[in-house]
Amino acid sequence: MRKPATRPTLPTRRSDNDKRRLHPSPDGVALGQLASRAVYNGISKHKAEPLKFGLLPYTGRRGDESLCDQHAVFDLGDWRTISELLTEGIRAGLIGKVEAQGVPTMLWTVSDQGWIFEARVTNVGLADYHGYPVRASESIAEQVYSRFRDWVGTQAGDADRRAVVNCRALYGFSDD
Repeated sequence: MRKPATRPTLPTRRSDNDKRRLHPSPDGVALGQLASRAVYNGISKHKAEPLKFGLLPYTGRRGDESLCDQHAVFDLGDWRTISELLTEGIRAGLIGKVEAQGVPTMLWTVSDQGWIFEARVTNVGLADYHGYPVRASESIAEQVYSRFRDWVGTQAGDADRRAVVNCRALYGFSDD
């Protein structure tokens, strides 16, 4: 098995939002409904080179945003798998607070390379999300890893088991 690439230095986040919490007990039926309607639409704010992804250049001031293509080395080939990653995260119960329309404000997923990505709802009515990589220093990272690891232990296949191994190595988690 290949060792994951060295994690590039991400800009320091100015705060670790305490509202970013996993839903304590997501409903399986609701997860299935969400998985069938949730969509991903990237935004240029989280891309170093948005034109490569068919997005307009970002004209605002960048703060502490993490960038998919620069920090997580996410490329156009990965771009095509985002819908699958979004669905996988939902199936694994990696969702946050649920809005009145049954749409979580945030959800997470773990890529095959081990990166944890956070997706925030862009349009609740359409279950439309945009996302970005999560830093190892953020408290949500280990919570997402633990739930994903537990889900993989009971439900998933070899690719997901490799994602757990890669995530543990990339983020420096231990399974003590």
